[in-house]
Amino acid sequence: MSGSRLVRSSADLARLVQDGYAVRVVNGFLVIDDIPFADDAAQVQWGSFVCPLDLSGDTATAPSSHVMCFVGGVPRNKNGEPIDGLVNDGVEKWSAGPELTASCGFSQKPAGGYPDYYEKVTHYAAMVIGPAQAIDPEATPLTFKPVETDEDDGVFRYLDTFSSRAGITEVNARLALKKVVIVGLGGTGAYLLDLLAKTPIHALHLYDGDVLRTHNAFRAPGAASLADLQEGLKKVEYFTRIYSQMRRHIEAHLVNVTSENVGELLDADFVFLAMDTGPDKKVIIEALTVNGIPFIDTGVGVSKDAECIDGQIRITTSLPGRVEHIERDGLISYFAGEGAEYDTNLQVAELNSFTANLAIFRYKKYLGFYADTENELHTVYAVESNDLYNRYGTSTNQDEGIGLGAEPVPASADAGDGSEAAA
Repeated sequence: MSGSRLVRSSADLARLVQDGYAVRVVNGFLVIDDIPFADDAAQVQWGSFVCPLDLSGDTATAPSSHVMCFVGGVPRNKNGEPIDGLVNDGVEKWSAGPELTASCGFSQKPAGGYPDYYEKVTHYAAMVIGPAQAIDPEATPLTFKPVETDEDDGVFRYLDTFSSRAGITEVNARLALKKVVIVGLGGTGAYLLDLLAKTPIHALHLYDGDVLRTHNAFRAPGAASLADLQEGLKKVEYFTRIYSQMRRHIEAHLVNVTSENVGELLDADFVFLAMDTGPDKKVIIEALTVNGIPFIDTGVGVSKDAECIDGQIRITTSLPGRVEHIERDGLISYFAGEGAEYDTNLQVAELNSFTANLAIFRYKKYLGFYADTENELHTVYAVESNDLYNRYGTSTNQDEGIGLGAEPVPASADAGDGSEAAA
């Protein structure tokens, strides 16, 4: 019996293994190694099939794509000439990793598609292996090697087939930091967790000492049940339970970050602050800055008059060597001011969500996941005008203020709910 959960639960993969194919599962791709093929010189070489693995839970489904990629060279016929209709230069050349980048792709589509991976692999194997065996009858892909899989070693409880299907496995690997911290699991912090939990960060540490209350459910991702709210869990307990269904290594800290424990943040690769204004925030930011820990502080400031709600959201970034703007220009408030609408439990889930999304965009740009020509360190979104302003980036007007009349988020702005810990 294979040690791979996927192979055990997928009849088509199990049949490939039983036949003797060298099966691997790497970064959400199905890899079949030791495929003999004829090269341009009519010599036998060895390569690998690579294609995204479609799953339903922990069971392989019918392949959504008929395309197969090949690593190691371009298969030819026994005379070293192109095989009619095999190689298709128009298909995307997938990569399951640095040593598993496709040399070419095949596009043989049967009517109705391939019913399973056994049919897909054996179809392409017959086209590639035949010429090799015409040169060397002993050449065979049936090596009966043990199944290799990373399914039990990753941070996720099931394979990340999204990255392989989207063709972003290599760039997604840039997000695999060892330790990322979220301080404050309120509205913004919970959405930050929702987005970060789906990236390959090895360990996510969550800090918040507050209990999950009913009003929190209306500004958090997902849908907390009545039973969830009646349990009286701390926010980090509740969210750790929810997101641990998808991934491992979520470390719950049922306390706020203060001067007593701020040292626990100093080995982090990145820190997100989604907490209320207060002296503790100043302590945290000073400690992170002195120790060169990159971080993003989020702020949401809203006001309500008789007619409607207005406000701004703020994303302020500190990176190693680029820290002076925060203190010099007073970008982050440490004391709650007047008009803190969060004190009234005003529901602004969409602002929390948008704030988290902007913070994650900036974070992923810093890590090279997204293109970044602006390289800004401070972003403000104004609800009333629907304008987005960047500052401290490469734009020629970067030092002319936030721009177009928008003002920095006021002192009352925070990412929480006005209590000591974030909402």
